[in-house]
This record gives sequence, C-alpha cells and structure tokens, in this order.
Amino acid sequence: MKALTWSSLVMVIVSVGLAAVLGTRAKAQSPSMIVRGEVSQVQGEFHMSKDAQGLDTLDIVDKSYVITDPAGKELRLELSDDTKVLNRVNPGDKIEAKISIEGHTLSVIRLKP
Repeated sequence: MKALTWSSLVMVIVSVGLAAVLGTRAKAQSPSMIVRGEVSQVQGEFHMSKDAQGLDTLDIVDKSYVITDPAGKELRLELSDDTKVLNRVNPGDKIEAKISIEGHTLSVIRLKP
C-alpha cells in the first residue's frame, strides 16, 4: 500500500511540474496583436548630451505614439526600454506595431509609403 501511495505522490509531482512547464511555454508563445495606422502625435523628451568624441548632440527619446487606425480609431502606444523601434517615426508616417496580450508595445516598424 505504501508503494502505491509513493508512486501516486510521484505522479502528482511530475504532473504538476509538467503543467507548470507547459503553462510557462504557452505564455512565452502567447499570441500578440498587430496594429497598423498613421502616426498623428509623437510624445517624448530631448536633451543635450555628449557623443564619444565629446561633441554636443541632441538626444531624442520617444515615450509614446498616438496613431489613427484605418477605422479612424485613435490608439496610444506607450514605449518602454524593451520596445524595439528600428527607425524614429514622425507624424504622418504609417507604422505597424506589435502589442502583447498585456497591452505592452513590443515593436514598432515604419512602413514604406
């Protein structure tokens, strides 16, 4: 009887571990949403800094984009240090953004006109 109890306990532990691993993997592969639209507003900040040669440069940091999707709905895309932005965008540019299920902006790509 004890052997059956121990084997049942081991099976439960293995099952819980497997469920945890599969749950984590599913979350890592969770679907994201793609939004497209035209940038109507760029919000951010800028300040003077020094480059590697010691010359003054203007450092521009975008914090959010407001876009208008094809249906006319405005969306605010908050940017973070983790957001991948290949090229800065300006009002009037068309973009494609990948948004996580949690609503975080994962990446922004400027589309060619």
